[in-house]
Parts: sequence; structure tokens; C-alpha cells
Amino acid sequence: MTQALHGVRAPDRPCVDGLDRPARIQRLSAPRETAFWIVAYIFGVTILGTSLPAPLYTIYQRQWHFSAAVLTLIFAAYAVAVLVTLLVAGRASDQVGRKPVMAAALGFSVLSTIVFILAPSLGWLYAGRILSGLSAGLMTGAAPAALTEMLQASDSRRSSMVATAANMGGAGLGPLMAGLFAEYLPQPTVLVFEAYLGLLVIAGLTLALAPETVTTRQRLSLRFTGLAMPRDGRGEFIAAGLAAFAAFALTGLFTSLAPGFVGSVLHQMNFAVAGAVSFLVFAAAAAAQLSLARANSRPVMLTGLGLFLVGLALVVTGMAAGSLGWFLAGAVVGGIAVGALFIGSLSTANRLAPAERRAEVISTYFVFAYTGLIIPVVGVGIAADYVGDFRATLGCSIGLAVLCLWSAVAISGRSGTGARPGPAGAPN
Repeated sequence: MTQALHGVRAPDRPCVDGLDRPARIQRLSAPRETAFWIVAYIFGVTILGTSLPAPLYTIYQRQWHFSAAVLTLIFAAYAVAVLVTLLVAGRASDQVGRKPVMAAALGFSVLSTIVFILAPSLGWLYAGRILSGLSAGLMTGAAPAALTEMLQASDSRRSSMVATAANMGGAGLGPLMAGLFAEYLPQPTVLVFEAYLGLLVIAGLTLALAPETVTTRQRLSLRFTGLAMPRDGRGEFIAAGLAAFAAFALTGLFTSLAPGFVGSVLHQMNFAVAGAVSFLVFAAAAAAQLSLARANSRPVMLTGLGLFLVGLALVVTGMAAGSLGWFLAGAVVGGIAVGALFIGSLSTANRLAPAERRAEVISTYFVFAYTGLIIPVVGVGIAADYVGDFRATLGCSIGLAVLCLWSAVAISGRSGTGARPGPAGAPN
């Protein structure tokens, strides 16, 4: 790669500075603080539902006798739905308002939950996950923007941190809640979804109390936003995208396959333990994001890449030795790495994206990220049917480690691209 390809390197900034859209402050019909926490709750509850089925997949497998490969295809259906929604309807809340889009997201969550409650066969799981993906895609586009707009511009960092906590916290609480219900309460594949419907009802009622922050409405226009990369810093952007790919791949492996691994490889048949493993990953990721938000993005990403390698080694060691302790240590370290990589890479993508093409560039970033939820997870699921869980995970870990090493070299500037730091005080 040449310097002409990458251009002059953009100056680094704290991660939190690259996570917000510009705040559009409007006069609100309800107290800002109340509206802010209403939207945070709605965001967190919606994301909670997307990870709720994770520890229940082993029950569905026993009931309907499908393989790990089929399980990963069910999970991939969710990721594809999220990705398509982000690319086609990412601008919907800018056009018709935040509340209508969040209401639609809650509606898809309700439909998804009802599908899981009534599911009589395997095909219904695909439908439930696709509906859940539509919900997540719409909510991810609308809720963070609404949180930003409900605070003063000077307080925009708090909206980023709360959005991060709601996103990762909700994703972690879902499998923990489902695991506890499945282990200690009757009807493991029904009761937890009925309880979740109650949370969605509360979310819908509170959404009615929240003000709309978009005053200039347009007709809804669904179209593919296109893919684009920044002209300057393209190598760093690709490195950030691959880091996001690796981070999402690890969360995908833990939420889709880890519950089965806990039972078949580690011989722990407790659903609460399986849910707790997924919870640890997301809880550690949320803690890392909140702790590192004010650090510059490049060192955050390099730290995350290093910890990612350590986390992979611990997970593989735990599976090889049949040790739950090593496996849980890998979940915690891997979760910290995921948090650092996500906040650092998203901040990097925002920093490098030209203002006039920001939506296209960030869409491309999320293509990297959500592809990480599809290819490695499906690959491991298919390979596991032929070579076993451990060898499939080992092969995936080696591939992810190679990507991480390449990203670390590119980000640290030792890839031979000729990129150099921008001058002090250079504009973003």
C-alpha cells in the first residue's frame, strides 16, 4: 500500500468524541432528564430481547434435533436482518422522527417475542430472529440519536456513555435472564418471553411520554445507502473495520455457541451458568467502554487487540483442559477486549469519515462489524459438525488472531504504508 492510498493520518481523539451525531437541540415538551432515561430504558430493553434466546438454543436443539450448523444459521439470520435494516433504513428516524421508528422497533420486538412463545418448529426460530434483527437495526439507528438530542450539546459525552451502557448492558442481561428462568422456573422456552413482553409493554407506555426531537419531517425513503471508505486514512479505516469484525465475531461465538460448548465440552449442564458466560462478556465490554471512553482511540484499539489475543488463548485453553475457570477468564478478558475494540474502532471510523459522506462510511464500518457476526459463527458451526467443537473453535481463533495482528501493525504505523501522524491541532 502506498501513501497515496492512505493519505495523511488524521489526528487521534478520545473515543467518546467520535461516537455522537451532532446534537440537534429542540424545545422539549417533557423534562430533558426524564425523557433521556425513558429512551435509555427503551434502548436497553430492546437490545435485551435480541440476546434473550442465547442459553435456550440447547433446549431447542434437543426438542427439534438440529445441528450446530443450523443453529449458527439461525443466529446469522439475525445479523443479516440487522445489517440490511441499517443499510436500507438507517436514515429513517432522520426523516420521520425518532419516536415512530422506536415504536416500530418495539413492534418488531413484540412480534419476535410472540413467535418464540408460540414456536412449534425450527422454522419459527428463523422468523423470530429476523424480526428481532429488524427491531435492533431500527432501534440502533434511532435511540442513540434521540439520547444525544435530549441533552445539551455540552453534555453529549454522557449520552454516548449511557447509550453504550444500554447497548452492552441489555445484550448481557438477556442471556443471564433467560438462563436463570430456564434453570429455576418452569416452561423454559415460554415463561421468560412472557416476562419480556411485560418489559416491552412498559417500554411502549413510556415511549408515549417521551417528546419527539425531530421537528422537520420528511417522507420516508428506504434505499440502500451505499458503501464507501474515507480517501484519507483508508488503511487505518480498514484496520478499524477488521478490529470490529473480530470483536463482533467473539460476541457472536459466545451468544450462539458458548451455551452449547459449556454443556458438551465443559460438562456444565446448568442453564444459569451458560447465561452467565454470555453476560460476563457483555458486562466486561460495557465496563471497558465506560472506562476507556476518554482515552484516545488508537491506544484503546491497540490495547483491545492485545487483550483479544489473550482472551482467545484463555478460551482455547479452557476448552482443551475442560476447565470452566479458564473459560470464564477468557470470557472476561475477551469481553474487555471487545469493549475496547468496539469503542475504539467506531470512534476511528467517525474520525476518518468526511462530514459529507459520514453515513455511507459508517454504514461500511457496520458491514465489517456485522459480517463478523455471520462468517466466523457460521463457519465454526459447520466445522464443528465435522471436526468437533474444539478444533473448529481453535481454527476460528487462529484466523481471528491473524486479523488482529494485521490490524495492530496497521494501526501502530509499522505496516510500511508511509502514513504519518497529522500535525498537532490539525482538524478532524
